[in-house]
Amino acid sequence: MSQQPVLEARGLGKAWRTYPSGWARAKEVLSLGALQSHDPFWALRNIDVNLPPGGALGVVGANGAGKSTLLKLFAGATPPTEGALRVKGRVAAMLELGAGFHPDLSGRENALTTGVLLGCTRQEMRRKTEEILEFAGVRAAADTPLRTWSSGMAMRLGFATALAVQPDLMILDEVLAVGDLDFQKRCVDAVSDFREGGGSLVLVSHSLYDVRQICDQALWLEGGECSGQGDPARVTGLYSAWYGDRAGQGETVRDAATNPGRDRPRITQVKVHGTRHEGAMDTLESGENLSLEIHWENPKAEPVQLGVTFTRQDRTLVAASGTQLDGLIVRGSRGVARLDLPCFPLLAGRFTPVVHMLDAKGIHRHHEKPTERDLLVTAGTRELGLVRIPSFWSLETEGQGDPIPDGVNQSPAEAKA
Repeated sequence: MSQQPVLEARGLGKAWRTYPSGWARAKEVLSLGALQSHDPFWALRNIDVNLPPGGALGVVGANGAGKSTLLKLFAGATPPTEGALRVKGRVAAMLELGAGFHPDLSGRENALTTGVLLGCTRQEMRRKTEEILEFAGVRAAADTPLRTWSSGMAMRLGFATALAVQPDLMILDEVLAVGDLDFQKRCVDAVSDFREGGGSLVLVSHSLYDVRQICDQALWLEGGECSGQGDPARVTGLYSAWYGDRAGQGETVRDAATNPGRDRPRITQVKVHGTRHEGAMDTLESGENLSLEIHWENPKAEPVQLGVTFTRQDRTLVAASGTQLDGLIVRGSRGVARLDLPCFPLLAGRFTPVVHMLDAKGIHRHHEKPTERDLLVTAGTRELGLVRIPSFWSLETEGQGDPIPDGVNQSPAEAKA
């Protein structure tokens, strides 16, 4: 017997009321709705979602696409105008980290109050408070008023509190990029553990990488309607291509780990080599063998992964390779990795190779380092497109004689014959 979905929506839609003036609004209110003077603005329409226990849905879309409205519906903050919505179990929604905190209460008191509002008992929250403060890294300021805290401290406390209530469904709106790299790593690990424990997740993020790595289904919203739904890699690829055409740029890494510090895993040097060149190079003929020499350090010797991406000038990701694809895990405190790319298939263009160092699961990015100079690929052929594809033409004809091999000249007499 299949399990009931944690979140199910059918034909979901939400319309906000818009009024031409304040007087028009007042007339409708004073008439108790008898005089209708508003126009509906449909922020969402015709949305279908089915999220099973342990599943994760990633929602992507440009600003104003309807993502926040969808999360408010899922969280129960506003009722739908049309369609059906069913949510099973306890829900923890982080639409705005720290929302609902009182500035005059201490961090400890805010955590306790928020946990109770999310469905826990006071006894449960008293037992969990120290764990929450420790996870958020705010124990030293736990008993001071929240108005004396930085915004980052309050956001970390909000995430830690919502996570501690152990909901059946967690709703996150752009929260995996809060805090420093250490806290981001703890957030990613905590979300992974939450899902392994059977918890379900709805994640809104502009980081398409996070959506692809964390979620098992994705929803692309545009103009309040579904433009794509299904496999995260396919949906984010369609969205990235659409966004690149629309804005002149593709996926933008907003939370790149560009300066991790000397005590964190990091890439120290990247060299690009070609078989026809001695030493480092930045120009390559399409079809030439290419290799990248990656020097890395890992002070804590924790298992990590390495990946390389090639990005075109318009920020379109065109190719990628990772150690996890070959079943390799990088271990040790330092070393040199080499990626060999025989018969490099990219055609003419300028590309940026970027080396990524990730955690063992391939989700959290410890460090990202581009090469010092872009890679200019030249092509001496008339091939079109972005990559060279292996191909072979064959031809069968009737009544026209044998096909003439390429490069064999034909006399006029032979042509007439």
